[in-house]
Amino acid sequence: MPPSQKPAVPTGQAPSADVPAVVAVSAEKKPRTRKRPRPAVQPEAVSISAPVPMSLSVAQSMAITAPLPEYTYEMKRRNLSGSGICVVVVDTATGTVTNATMFQSTGSPLLDKLTIQTFKSWKFKPGTVSQVRVPISYE
Repeated sequence: MPPSQKPAVPTGQAPSADVPAVVAVSAEKKPRTRKRPRPAVQPEAVSISAPVPMSLSVAQSMAITAPLPEYTYEMKRRNLSGSGICVVVVDTATGTVTNATMFQSTGSPLLDKLTIQTFKSWKFKPGTVSQVRVPISYE
């Protein structure tokens, strides 16, 4: 028999070592994990149902207009101090603050009022956040 021809392997017998065996291997597919597209801002900053805590500087970085509360000399002289958390609700289409409330009071109604009034004047980049929980400290 010429070397280019190989003997046929009878059905039911194992192929010899010189005959290449073709084995059908089922390709086991792993389930693909779908990656979500990343938003333009940090995921922590976007919230629809619950406000996301973030530092004052991070909140300011996402805002177009972000004045700080005016902690006057008179307030310092009266020893008004404290720390609290303000929840700011933002219209995502316009970036305008629609509401601001104290999640945790500073301990002073005057400082709470000042905080709420100031955060209501903030304006955010449209489409970045819907609610933000911002810590504030007066010392």
